[in-house]
Amino acid sequence: MSLSSPLRVVFLDHTAKWSGGEIALLRTLEAFDRTRVEPILVLAEEGPLAERARAVNIETHVLPLAEKLREVRKDSLGASGITGKLGTAVAFAGYANRIARFARQHKADFLHCNSLKADIYGALAGKISRTPVIWHVRDHIDPSYLPVAAVRAFRSLALRLPTAVITNSQSSRNALFPNGSGRMRCIVAHDGLSERELQSPPPPVFDRWKHTPVRIGIVGRFVEWKGQHIFLEAASRLTAAGVEAKYVLVGAPLFGEEEYATNLKKQAQSLGNRVQFTGFQQDVPAILRTLDILVHASITPEPFGQVVIEGMAEGLPVIASDGGGVREIIKNGVNGILTPMGDVSSLTNALITWINDPLRASEISHQGFLSVREHFTARRNSNIIENLYLDIGKPSRRRGRKDEVARG
Repeated sequence: MSLSSPLRVVFLDHTAKWSGGEIALLRTLEAFDRTRVEPILVLAEEGPLAERARAVNIETHVLPLAEKLREVRKDSLGASGITGKLGTAVAFAGYANRIARFARQHKADFLHCNSLKADIYGALAGKISRTPVIWHVRDHIDPSYLPVAAVRAFRSLALRLPTAVITNSQSSRNALFPNGSGRMRCIVAHDGLSERELQSPPPPVFDRWKHTPVRIGIVGRFVEWKGQHIFLEAASRLTAAGVEAKYVLVGAPLFGEEEYATNLKKQAQSLGNRVQFTGFQQDVPAILRTLDILVHASITPEPFGQVVIEGMAEGLPVIASDGGGVREIIKNGVNGILTPMGDVSSLTNALITWINDPLRASEISHQGFLSVREHFTARRNSNIIENLYLDIGKPSRRRGRKDEVARG
């Protein structure tokens, strides 16, 4: 479908922190075909996402939302949460009015919500401004992630509020609509990497590791469900078995998980200088290139697994938890290895296998390198989303033209 002018899409996110959903969003915004979609980013705070979006010429606005509202816990996001707290509900409604005014002023064709909190105020803003609303669900909406009441509320609201829903994996889609209802209004758009993140040359076939001892890393926000403690327990078992290796933990707590981070450092003490905590790293590909093996150790289903495709794109052999969206990325034994979630023994055994057989690991890493470039690019992701907008936008634009003719 050709358009005389691109669709104007206002993207909403309550946070500007440089976290997984926000990283994926920026990749998509950059990859849009600007003849089809004109993206406008509206954030509730200043921060790294706003800075990076402006740096790549994404029109970006900050409509501040009070910190106490930005930091509302996930278990307060359902109908029994926000709507049960009058003061919070009124404040979110007021913010939704501001978003609605912004949408009208900028002649938005869609409101695209990128976080659970944005889903709530974005849906209200869409009703007020009569703008179609897209929910982009990047979380696994089930009791492993949210309290049961919040899960029920979100599943119910997802059937009623948005015009359409996008999820980042089939697994996320099935968690949001477990009984099948609503799935016809939901598409899957796997997250993908930008062109500049896919410039590394193919990994060579090798029969010895780059580093002695081998360097094994885990990358991600420090939070219990990401499983860094499982990684360290496997490291302890490898050390006890006489395996020499260095263990690199990349990341930091972003949303109040400082106690977990402190516990990880205590857990690592017995391993001495075998463990390195790098802290938060802006240039993830650069840190990945300092590793030999990447581990993903989530103990609950991962909605997608961006770090998995990032590691594969850099030619690293990846061992990942067998759950959630990761199953849609890795074919076990073909382009990576899957181990049961939370199973320290299986992770330890998989690491021993690869440490002792770098040639096999290099063959698998080559397949991972190729599969990312075939299936998980930001341009592929953005094209799926563009087509959704156009499919929904056709009737509204026709109605708009008819209304203009009638008024004339």
